[in-house]
Amino acid sequence: MRATLIAVSIAFLLLLPIVPAASGEVGPDALTSGIGRFSSIICADIDSDGKNEILFGSYEGYVTSVEYRSGDYFVDWTSERYGTRVWGLTYGQFDDDPALEIIIGDGDGEVRCLDGITKEEEWHSVTLDRDAHGLLLHDLDGDGTNELLVGCGFKTDQGWGQVYFFENNSSEPFRTLPEPWNSRLRELDIADLDNDGEDELIVTSGAALGDVKGEGYFRIYDLETLEVEFESEDLQGCVEGMKVTDLDSDGTLDIILSNGYRYREGWCFIYSWNGDTYGRLWRSENIGPKAYGLDVDDIDGDGTPEIVVSNMGGYIYAYDGITHREEWRSPELGRDVLGLVIYDVDDDGQVEIIAGQGGYVGKGDYTSGYVTPHVYIIDGRTKEVEAVLGEVDEVRQWLSVFIIAGTAVALIQIAVIIRIIVRKRRLLE
Repeated sequence: MRATLIAVSIAFLLLLPIVPAASGEVGPDALTSGIGRFSSIICADIDSDGKNEILFGSYEGYVTSVEYRSGDYFVDWTSERYGTRVWGLTYGQFDDDPALEIIIGDGDGEVRCLDGITKEEEWHSVTLDRDAHGLLLHDLDGDGTNELLVGCGFKTDQGWGQVYFFENNSSEPFRTLPEPWNSRLRELDIADLDNDGEDELIVTSGAALGDVKGEGYFRIYDLETLEVEFESEDLQGCVEGMKVTDLDSDGTLDIILSNGYRYREGWCFIYSWNGDTYGRLWRSENIGPKAYGLDVDDIDGDGTPEIVVSNMGGYIYAYDGITHREEWRSPELGRDVLGLVIYDVDDDGQVEIIAGQGGYVGKGDYTSGYVTPHVYIIDGRTKEVEAVLGEVDEVRQWLSVFIIAGTAVALIQIAVIIRIIVRKRRLLE
């Protein structure tokens, strides 16, 4: 019997090296809540170590970096706690050193720039309006250095949303929009939208408060004068997702938008310059409420970009970027899938859909609430779920328990054997 126990104990010890390390699990506590909303989920090799990271902001005020290495996901870094609603997040160059920067905007109107490698703070704005969530790096003056644009505006029916322009040598903005406009200015981009050889600034907004019908718009500004060139009709919900790209390769950029408000409808739209104005090319069926997560890429390798949208109901939709036909709808993944990004996180040559899911504590209007958070990593071609961060692996947990128990038994048996040997030696003496 004793020999059997010893053999089992040794077997448990031999299993230890082949069982994945506990740090390979990214549990719910590491994700906090309300993660990756709007555009606050990004993926790239930001610290230049040759491995991709997924970064996401949270309601509690943290930014978490999860790295893919050796076939598993590990928490690579968690920031200090900033203001609540860290739902402004982007990366790029904002200074003259070779390292990428992480730009973070929180709900208190604070914007920070961190070195992507050291994670040390390099720049900090003055306090702006609440919800500094619209972030864009762009070289406005062609000097080789990016400026930073920040869109702000807490939920309100008063028009005080604002866009601030910053250089990296000052915490004060050097420019703003001529007058405030709506609120929730969470999506910004700069491009030549009308093929006139000059770039325009495009800004999205929301404009509603309370249990009323939602409003949402996008505006196009002349980048030099900041005069309004175009304002859309009411899209009936806060416009929280936007991508600008040439979907059909016709030489004219398309503006892809997604929106929603509370429990009401939500849609995906495509607008494009038609020679006279910005006309609507397509509106999806109702995919609300809160169709907020949005990205565009060729996810299945067929040579055609897909428009990928996620919503509060827990679904992800993929539409053909040219025919606008629905190609796929995910099963229900859990409430509040409100941010996503498309990227080849594991460098296998196939992009993944990376989606943040989960509500948060602190919502006062009952349109959200705490839901156990997850990050879903879905193969773009097969649509199979490759990993679910935040999910507890029960098999691994039980195996860990057995290994710990086996290790304890093995140590006890070894102690008993040593004690017997010592006792026999004493008798022989």
